[in-house]
Amino acid sequence: MKNKDKSREIIKIGIQKHLQGVTLKEIEVIQDEYLKENNLKVRDKAFIKNLTLNSIRNRGIIENVISKYLDRPLPKKLIEIKAILIMGVAQVLFTRVEDYAAVNTTVNFFEGRLKKWRGLANAILRNIIREEDYKSNNYELSLNVPMWLQKAWIKQYGEKDTKKIINEIFKEPYLDLNIKKDFSFWENEIKGKKIMKSTLRLQRSGNPKKIKGYNEGAWWVQNLGAQIPVKLMGNIKNETVLDLCAAPGGKTAQLLNEGAYVTALDISNKKIEKLYLNITRLKLEKNLTVLSKDFLKWNNKKKYNKILLDVPCSATGTIRKNPDVLWNKNEKDIDRLSKVQIKLLSKAIETLSKNGILIYSNCSMQFEEGENVIDFFIKKNKVKLLPIKPEELKLFPKDIFKNGFIRTLPYAYEKEDGLDGFFIARLIKK
Repeated sequence: MKNKDKSREIIKIGIQKHLQGVTLKEIEVIQDEYLKENNLKVRDKAFIKNLTLNSIRNRGIIENVISKYLDRPLPKKLIEIKAILIMGVAQVLFTRVEDYAAVNTTVNFFEGRLKKWRGLANAILRNIIREEDYKSNNYELSLNVPMWLQKAWIKQYGEKDTKKIINEIFKEPYLDLNIKKDFSFWENEIKGKKIMKSTLRLQRSGNPKKIKGYNEGAWWVQNLGAQIPVKLMGNIKNETVLDLCAAPGGKTAQLLNEGAYVTALDISNKKIEKLYLNITRLKLEKNLTVLSKDFLKWNNKKKYNKILLDVPCSATGTIRKNPDVLWNKNEKDIDRLSKVQIKLLSKAIETLSKNGILIYSNCSMQFEEGENVIDFFIKKNKVKLLPIKPEELKLFPKDIFKNGFIRTLPYAYEKEDGLDGFFIARLIKK
C-alpha cells in the first residue's frame, strides 16, 4: 500500500471513530499509534492531521452536500461508508488535492464487502465536482453548527453576535504559549507574536514538543483567556491555593510561577500524573502537592483562603481547536454538566474559609454552565459576587466584562485573532 493510501486509511479510521462519538484528542492518540506502526514521513503526518481536522470541522457542510446526491439518507449503521464519503468530499471541497486523485483514492476503498457502494461513491463525487461550483462556493458556516446550539446562542447573545461567533470558530486554530521567564529571549527564539505580557501567540498548530524551549521548560501551552482566572487572584506569592479539577495544569503552572503553594486535585490519576510531569518539565514542582481524588468524596477538614475551581464543562468555547465538540455534546450533556458543576461549587464553598476568595471558571459558552450556576448560589446567600472590574485587566477588551463576571467569546480580542470562550466569576464567602 502506498504511503498516501496508508495515510487515508488512518484518516478514515479517525473519521469513523469521530462518527462513533470518540473525541478528537483520543483520535489523535489512536492515529499517532498508526503513524508509528507505518513509519510515515512528516509530510504524510501533516496530511493526516489536516484532512482529519477539515473533515470534522466541516462535517455539517459535507453531510449537507452529500445529501443532495442521495435519494434517501444512508442508514445510521453504515458508519464506515459515511466516513469514506466524508473523507472524499472533504478532499474535493477543502483541500488542494486534485479532483481525480480525490475520486480515485476514495473509490478504491470500496472493494470486497464494500464493493456494492463503489458506484454510488463514484457518482456522488463526480456529481459534486461537476455541479457544485465548489471552487467558488462559499458554504454557509452555520451548516456546521447543530440547530439546538445555534438556537441556544441566539437566545443568549442575539443573532448578530451568534453570527460573529460562528465566523470565528471555523478559522485555523492558533497556539498560545505562557513564557515562564526571560520573555524577550524566548520571543526572539520562538518568533511568535507578543499579545500580552508573558504570552506569545503562534499562528500554527502541530506538536508543541518541537517548539524551542520545550525541553528547557521555558513555557507551557495556555490560551490567553485561560490565564484570566489566576490573574484575578491578585498577589498570591507565598499564599496557599487549592486548585480543583486541575488537569491539564496550565493554571497550576501559572499559580506556581506566581509563587503560590499549590495543592492540585483531579479525579483522573492519569491526568494528574501528566500534570506533574509537565510541572516537573517546567521546574516548578517545589511548592506543588498533587492529589488524585474525587473532590466530591474528598474527606478533607482543612479550609482554604484561595480556591480555583475550573469545572468540567461542555467546552463549547474551544470549538476552534476542538470542532468535535459540536457533534459530541448535546442539550442533555449541558443539563448533566450543570448539575455536576453545582455539586462541585457547593463542596468548594464548604472548603473555603470565611472571607476566602473562590474563582469559578469554565470554557463553555452556555449560560446554564456559567451565569445560571453563579446566580443559583448567590440567591442561596452563601457567597457574594466580588465584581471583576475592567481596571483589573486593562489590556483586555472592555466588552468581556458583564455584570461583574467575565464572559469571553471567540471574536473578543479580535485584533489579535480572538480568544477561547470562557466564563469566570469571583466569589467571596460570607
